[in-house]
Amino acid sequence: SLEEMKGIADSARKLGLITSMIRDAGRTQIAPNSITVLGVGPAPKEVIDQLTGHLKLL
Repeated sequence: SLEEMKGIADSARKLGLITSMIRDAGRTQIAPNSITVLGVGPAPKEVIDQLTGHLKLL
């Protein structure tokens, strides 16, 4: 969910990590300006896993 992405982004920033939320252009089925991706890092795997290890792989 968007709220979960924002929470992960906030936690990552508190750890001093770079984050980027990507907005969809809306040229397909997604509404324009919808946030669809959160990028985090670079960081060691162990740090990223603290933030994202609970997420289900697609």
